[in-house]
Amino acid sequence: MVSHRDGSEINLLDSSIRTTGGALFSTTVYALSGIVYAAVTTPSVAGTYFFIAIGIALVLRPIKGISQTLQKIGSEQGESVSSYFGLTIVFTVGYLTIILGGFMIPPLRRVLIESTAFAPSLVIPVILLAISTALLMITQSLVAAIGYPSAGTWITATKGTLQLIILLLFDGIFTTPADLIIVVVGTRMFVTGVVIIAIRTAPTVPTHRELARAWGFARWSIPDQVLDRFSYNMPVYVLGVVATPAAVGIYETADRFADFGATISWRLASPLLTKVSGDASAGESAFAYLDGAVTGGTGVTFLVLGYLLAGHDMIAAIAFGGTAVGSFSTTALIVGGINIFRGFWTLSSHAMEGLGYPSVSFRTKAYGLIFSVPITAFFGAQMGAVAGAIGYAIMNLVIFAYVIYYARPVLGGVPLDASLAAKLTVGTIISTLVTTATIELLSRLGSTPGVTAVIAAVTTTIIFTGFLMTVSIGTRRAVQRAYDIYIGDARSFASGQ
Repeated sequence: MVSHRDGSEINLLDSSIRTTGGALFSTTVYALSGIVYAAVTTPSVAGTYFFIAIGIALVLRPIKGISQTLQKIGSEQGESVSSYFGLTIVFTVGYLTIILGGFMIPPLRRVLIESTAFAPSLVIPVILLAISTALLMITQSLVAAIGYPSAGTWITATKGTLQLIILLLFDGIFTTPADLIIVVVGTRMFVTGVVIIAIRTAPTVPTHRELARAWGFARWSIPDQVLDRFSYNMPVYVLGVVATPAAVGIYETADRFADFGATISWRLASPLLTKVSGDASAGESAFAYLDGAVTGGTGVTFLVLGYLLAGHDMIAAIAFGGTAVGSFSTTALIVGGINIFRGFWTLSSHAMEGLGYPSVSFRTKAYGLIFSVPITAFFGAQMGAVAGAIGYAIMNLVIFAYVIYYARPVLGGVPLDASLAAKLTVGTIISTLVTTATIELLSRLGSTPGVTAVIAAVTTTIIFTGFLMTVSIGTRRAVQRAYDIYIGDARSFASGQ
């Protein structure tokens, strides 16, 4: 049985390093999945799958809200994880019963078929996808609640890797949205089932006090998580209605690649929330480490932007074989640039949630959507994926501004390390130059685009990290600690200890 820890017992640096390892793995797989889905099928098939999968994630977001409650309160000193786990299970079963029951009503199903990318043959696969999505949400929050927030990234990495292996090994067999859904469902159920068995934490009935505590957080967390998912995938939802499946496929493929850095920031938000929550319950201040954690947590977004500035056309050609290159490139550049702001507000917002303010997170996202949805809807039919990227950029700038506005009264100040931010900006310039030089050299040597893209990414990452280690003491400390953790774990595994 895995031992339970309070959030205040978590070492934020160690937990973030372990999370980063899993996040790099899982985010690489996530970025590649968009390209693989489009490559093994078509942009239209991939776009239909993306629209359905992301739509389900939005509809089931209240479950994420209640599981976020499990993570937040369960990580506090003296609280029972089993009780909040039990509450989460009851809520999930009831909510799924209502949603899936409504989904089976013929008039509603007919509206979905006529107005979206949904098709009659997808009824059973969609039901299975909904169940597996809920199970994944609960599992990741449960492992975070018992004091292992980094494990969520490794769960995602494992199931994502299995999906890609299956799709690539059986290239040509899985050719429809239903096929993609079945692969996703099978890998999710297998991985999450193994994790839940390993944790061996049984749900119990919550007390009246625990129900009251859960409601105090969940009444804002549930709507916040709905807006969180809608804001993250807003362009896909809107383009799925006003544009074509191909536009959805182009946008989502570009977004998954350009979102690499922001996704890592989002993953790092889990240990930050857990740590802040635990410290707050112990009466300790969190701001002392927030500026470095938030600014440093956005670091990969700077690296990705530099890589995209030099290599966007090459990636577009790999993903779409010469078609839709311009649309993909423009979308990826806009998303990659704005994600620097997204990474910052994501981490800051989760720190506020850790202090018990999910209402702030809800309000900021609502403001962002008010400004961005009409623009995406108006231009979506004419501009396709690019309209989605423009709307995404406007939304994130608005949220960023409001998060800064709320940070002072909630956190005690804006969690920004100005010196580190300046160094990351210089790192972006270096990343662009290194990527450009690497692509040019390998192209002259006759390297294929795929090999060139990988070598350029590895080279740029090494140079970017090396530069930060040279100019930043914090980076050197983090890299040294990462070496101790991962090399130490590898040696222990090799020696059988």
